[in-house]
Amino acid sequence: MPTSRFSFPLFVIRDIFIAVSIFALSASLLASSTDEMPVGDTATEGLNTKRVTILSYNIQQLGYPNWAGNHFEKERLELIPQTLLALEKRPSVLIFQEAFTTHAFDFLVSELSEHYPHHTLVAAENCEDPAWTSVSANCEMDTVKSNSGVLIFSQWPIEEQHAYVYDAVRISKSFDFMAQKGVVYAKIRVGTEQPSHIHVFGTHLQATAKDHDIRMLQVSEMREFINGFGIPAEEPVILGGDFNVSSIQQSRLDDLLAGANVALRFETQGVGSSSDATNGYRQLLSGSEAKPRPEKTLDYVFYRTDHLRPVSQPELRVINLKSKAAWTGARLFNPDVELFDLSDHYPVAMDFVFPDQSI
Repeated sequence: MPTSRFSFPLFVIRDIFIAVSIFALSASLLASSTDEMPVGDTATEGLNTKRVTILSYNIQQLGYPNWAGNHFEKERLELIPQTLLALEKRPSVLIFQEAFTTHAFDFLVSELSEHYPHHTLVAAENCEDPAWTSVSANCEMDTVKSNSGVLIFSQWPIEEQHAYVYDAVRISKSFDFMAQKGVVYAKIRVGTEQPSHIHVFGTHLQATAKDHDIRMLQVSEMREFINGFGIPAEEPVILGGDFNVSSIQQSRLDDLLAGANVALRFETQGVGSSSDATNGYRQLLSGSEAKPRPEKTLDYVFYRTDHLRPVSQPELRVINLKSKAAWTGARLFNPDVELFDLSDHYPVAMDFVFPDQSI
């Protein structure tokens, strides 16, 4: 029987079959091992990333005269900027609450402008100022109520600044119901050659413990306010402020996380942002007869889970901030004060690492 010129000896066909089988098996194993690679720090090695540190701080600049509450606004304020600038890990963005006075705003701007040349106005202050890109809800100058006390400073340019004033409020024994609580939004441009954006929202929710329902209404308003901007999902949205939701009341904290659509990770041990045990200024305000309360955190920095996420889960840090030099204050009919604490809250911060190709 004649042999075709396209026929191959049997041993050649066998060798080709074996080689193809080995190749197919190797490709299958490679695909399988790639799909099952653990996702962790090693998985992000080699990625181009951008690092962003956001700090939130309630500085308690209420504007009360010292004789009314021994708040010593001026003495404490004079040390806040230099103490923040001396931090080993200097934040990229600062969110302040309770900057209620014109003096506090002007002083912060003058002392921080070299390192933080960009800032918003205070939400609910100068509502007609053309520096605002937009102002929403019931923002108006009020002879009785104060502004929100909330503003943002940034190392990077702020392309847009927006303000929103909450509708939900309840009269309470706390002074803060007299503030036009709300949200300030800074759209911040990061980088120059290939700029990208982060979207930072600062807020301060109703304070009184029993008013959790009002806080959740405010959270709902804030969420709708954020959603209204149509921010691209591939850009990060960060929330920070004094949320007045206790870290030791898990059900309320869960309400906040779900309502704001945010994620949080932090250690419950150690000092809280509201610390009766370690904050001498809080002890001064409470009085010598007050019973110490447990450590708790009321201040947070979050990221929205439906937008760009960091490459790994960041952890909230409470900074036990003390000035290097003591401030002193005189009191009527009481011994003078000498303390290192600058507010009744400690600042909190979160260090984010975002993928560079997306932000």
